[in-house]
Amino acid sequence: MTSVLFLTESFHPVLGGGERHIRALGRDLCRTGTPVTVLTRRGEEGWPADETFEGMHIVRVPPPGPGRAGKYRMVPHVLAALHRLRRAYDVLVVRGTRVLGLPGVLAARAAGKRVILQPEVNGEMSGEVYTWGQPFAATALGRAIRAGTRARNLLLRDADGFVAMSRLIREEFLATGVPAEKIAHIPHGIDTGRFHPPAAGERQAARARFGLPAEACVIAYTGRLLRGKGLEDLLAAFAKVAADVPSAHLLIVGSGAGQALSVEDDLRATVGREGLGTRVTFTGRLDDVSEALRAADVFAFPSVYEALGLSLIEAAATGLPAVGARTGGIVDVIEDGASGWLVAPGDVEGLAARLRTLARDAAARARLGARGREIAEARFDERRALVRYRALLGEVAAGGASAQLAAR
Repeated sequence: MTSVLFLTESFHPVLGGGERHIRALGRDLCRTGTPVTVLTRRGEEGWPADETFEGMHIVRVPPPGPGRAGKYRMVPHVLAALHRLRRAYDVLVVRGTRVLGLPGVLAARAAGKRVILQPEVNGEMSGEVYTWGQPFAATALGRAIRAGTRARNLLLRDADGFVAMSRLIREEFLATGVPAEKIAHIPHGIDTGRFHPPAAGERQAARARFGLPAEACVIAYTGRLLRGKGLEDLLAAFAKVAADVPSAHLLIVGSGAGQALSVEDDLRATVGREGLGTRVTFTGRLDDVSEALRAADVFAFPSVYEALGLSLIEAAATGLPAVGARTGGIVDVIEDGASGWLVAPGDVEGLAARLRTLARDAAARARLGARGREIAEARFDERRALVRYRALLGEVAAGGASAQLAAR
């Protein structure tokens, strides 16, 4: 029987798209009798170092705390844990190649195990993720970082399988020299039964629960409140929309607590400083965002980097038109002009204009939202995604290639 170990910088109780994906896949594997271990960072002192959760064995390593350096400082602890757990897995799945990719590949090879790499965001293999928006991007330092990334990729290419959540990430793998037969393009899936358009009365009941105005046009964001998610741009854009559309209300679902790149405190401060307290609602962390989505009319997803965007797919399944940044896997979910609109990353004016249009046009919201639901059902159903992941894990464990899987 094949056993699987997921290596990821963050996991339960952190709640983000990647964490939810591993949780769903781990539950599914456990149901089929596959032993699952998750090796992750112990972000807070109060979290247990070792526990069983939904059938999965979770092992957490130091260091605790939200500092960005934590993901780098965890590497020696990860290497020690992988050695200690070497008899607990046959296939290692590494979520995120920026920090954990190289340690994961080296540890798996040392233990004679097979390994699959899955980037968290676009730009990990090209190296752009390290330099985007930095003043040193065009300097000798930026060139050195890109050269170092290329050298690292020579080692990462030794992995047995590569999962691309989006077309862009697949293209990055190919540009790096990863053989096409090793790449499986498997977007994350969601439960299209749990995430569905609101039935009669559900929207108003959901609004009552979250204290939202009954007649407002609610623009929602769900996900972690982290730098790189474009949330500062969203608040700036919403301020412009709120000035023109009295009914507009912003619902921000999620938290940045305990995360290295949290912007939650900054966002709350901005709302207070701009006098938007009555127009913006923060829910904090929610284990289930489906009801919050059913309270909304529009979804905003302005991430600068996004491998795919599970939150965006959930919103589409709920029948929400979306405005998102033209980056990463977002372009795989939003059909520009058909299920929503795409704007350039960081384009506050463009984001505001599209949100303003949707806030004023109920017919457009209904038309675009209906297409979003069709896309979610056709391309991102969780059941099909889980079947493909199980097949990929079995193929890699058996020493085969994933060419056929990538085409399914």
